[in-house]
This record gives sequence, C-alpha cells and structure tokens, in this order.
Amino acid sequence: MYLLYDIILHILFISLLPYFFFKALFIGKYRDGLLERFGFIKPWKLSRLQNARVVWFHAVSVGETKAAIPLLRMLKDRHPETKVVFSTVTATGNDIASRDGEGLIDVLIFFPLDFSWVVKRVTRRLKPLLFIVVEKEIWPNLFRLLNARRTPTIVVNGNISDRSFKRYKRFGLFFNSVFKGISAYCAQSELDSARASALGIKRTLVTGNMKFDIRMPSLGEKEKDALKGELGIMSSERVIVAGSTHRGEEEIILSVYKELCNEFKRLRLVIAPRHPERFKEVGELIEKKGFSLLRRSEQRANSNVVKNNSSKPRDMKGEVILLDTMGELGRFYGIADIVFVGGSLVEGVGGHNLLEPAIYRRPVVYGPYLGSWLYVAEMLERSEGGIRVADGEALFDKITRLLSDPDLAEGLGEAADKVACENRGATEKSLQIIEEFLYA
Repeated sequence: MYLLYDIILHILFISLLPYFFFKALFIGKYRDGLLERFGFIKPWKLSRLQNARVVWFHAVSVGETKAAIPLLRMLKDRHPETKVVFSTVTATGNDIASRDGEGLIDVLIFFPLDFSWVVKRVTRRLKPLLFIVVEKEIWPNLFRLLNARRTPTIVVNGNISDRSFKRYKRFGLFFNSVFKGISAYCAQSELDSARASALGIKRTLVTGNMKFDIRMPSLGEKEKDALKGELGIMSSERVIVAGSTHRGEEEIILSVYKELCNEFKRLRLVIAPRHPERFKEVGELIEKKGFSLLRRSEQRANSNVVKNNSSKPRDMKGEVILLDTMGELGRFYGIADIVFVGGSLVEGVGGHNLLEPAIYRRPVVYGPYLGSWLYVAEMLERSEGGIRVADGEALFDKITRLLSDPDLAEGLGEAADKVACENRGATEKSLQIIEEFLYA
C-alpha cells in the first residue's frame, strides 16, 4: 500500500510540475525553501543539532504556528536543553514562526515532500526524539519511517473535520495503518477524540484547544489611540474589521459596508485578506466598488498621517483601509468595535480563528462555513459571545443591530472573552503528554 501511495504521489508531482515551475518563476513563495522541501537542509542548520535532544514540531501554516508558540515557550522554559526543529508548509507560516518563535526555535525549515526517499533523508539528518504535529497534518511515509525508527509521533491540538473523517474511513485499509503509528492524540474536543479512536489511534485524550492560550499583543488606550492616529481614525468613528478574508467574501463585505454607510455616520472598514498574494487584487476591488482606498503599507511609509487627536474632523465616509502588512491583524482587532472573521462566508475554507477577537473582548461575527471552528462557534453562541450569519443580508442586519446598540455589542464582547478565559490550559495538558515521551 505504501509503495502504491509513493507511486501515485510521484505521478501527481510530475503532472503538476509545469504548474509549479510557472508559479516559481513569478511568485517568490513557491521558490522559498525549495531545497529543504526535497530534504536538503543547510549544514549550518544541522550543526546546531549535533549531540542534542531534538524535538521536531510541524505546523502547516499561520494558525497552527501561532497555536504552537505557547507550547514551545513552555517546553523551552522547562527543558532549555532541548533543541527545537520547526517546520511549516507555507511561506507565511514560516515567516510567523521566524518572528514569533525567535529564541524558541533552534532550526526552522520548510516541511519535506512526503516522498519516501525525501523523508528518509530528513529523518536521518534531524534524528528527532519526538515528532509533534499541530492539529491535522497526516503524512503517511513520514509517519511510517518515524515508526520504524521508534520515534514517537504525537498530535497536539488535534481536530478531524467531517470531510477528512469520511475520506479516512473510505480508505480505511490504508489509513488505519497510518494512524496506528501515532503514539498519542491530544484532541480539541470529545468528537475529535472519538473520531481519532475510530480511525485506529490507540491513545486519545481530550486536552482542549491550544488557541485559547495564544497571547495577543496587549493594547492600552495610548496604544489604541496611536494606532488610530496613524490611520487617521477619529475617536468618534466606529471601526469594523474583516479579518482573514477570502475571494468572494470581500464583495459581500464591501456591499454590506456601502449599505451601512447609508445608515451610520463616521464608520470605517478595515479588510485584511488572508493571503498576501491577494493584497493587490483586493485593493483593486475596493477601488472598483467606488471606495477610497488607504493601504496600510503605504500609510506606514508615509509620515504625513492625520493624527487621531486632530481637532479638524474628516469626512471619511466610504474609505476602506486595506491591511496589506503581516503580523498586525491582532492589533487591529484591538481597535475594532465589531469583528467579522473570514473564511466562513464561502464554502471550502472552513473559517479562521474566532478566539483572537474574543480575547480582545470584541463581538465576533462569522459565516456558516466553519469547519474545525464549529465547536468553538457553538461555545461562543451558547454564552451569547458570538453571532453566526447565513449570508450578506444577515451580516448587514446583525452589524446594524450591534452598531445601534453599543450595550449589546459590549455584552457580546465580554461574553466572548469569558469563553476564552474559561477554556485555557490545553497547552499545559499537551506538554504533560509530551514530557511522558521526552524522557521515556
């Protein structure tokens, strides 16, 4: 079965090679870490791991990387002698790991392709004592080779979506052998734990969602005023932040904003696309829809900004701020009056982090397509800390209600924050499982 998997993987790669070659010519992220993806890790990186106890963490992209940072910090605090290798699939995830993992990650690499000859080369060079997967990445050849080396594989913050569960069950003969190689599965919820057990994982336990433990940048009133001042946002203006948006959502959000501007004065919209390669596209869309566009990247480079404490009011009705920088979305949630979390109004994405705005005590609004975030949404809704909408019309109605009733909006934000506070602790529980294997 593994031989057939390897053959299919190579055939798919060869068939897609022209596509990736074309992308690599014009898009830098497809060139990033190319040699590492084929198992060629630079000698200076490997030299940092000589004669060390190595733990290899893997996170596919931004959300998983952010969830892993508190765990890395706790691991390094308790076991400073441990060397951490951290891998990501995406360039944006790699950037976040480089920035937020400074002092915690000893070697940062791009995840190798799951060809047997590639992962064999990487495991021989890294020699990890443990391999720790964040959330949902399943790599059959790597899991098999680690198991052959008697290297424990642990999944932390594990979740299994409906679609993934059905796919794994459909190919149960193959995936059962893959899942049997997992030493421990730390699940986000009871449902995830039950699904993991049904797939053949012998040891499953519910530790909770580590994203509740993410530390958001602290913003005092002075910091909020300064950020608003940089953007020319007056204290009387209310701010809607649409974070981690995807293609198809921006059109809906801009239509809703246009309607809102007819109902409310002194209103500002911030749109933060999920993927950097879409910044230009979204900027063009904003202007096409007839809005004035303020790019955060240009504004940061321009010293001639309007300060928030200016005594001269500005009519900014219809201006949209495009957050086209990386690593600032959390700060923008901190100045928002209402937050919409993207990836949830269009099918096939599965939503994004609902907890970041909750930690800032902001009312959280999101669409119906939530994927692995469904149970967090249900927790927020049970506590009246989150609002789910079906479409653009419902989004307009709910935001209108929140803007019309500040007390309601404040109560939703407080309820959301309470949910976040009451569900912390998954990182500590996950580390306890890791420690069982670290010195076994």
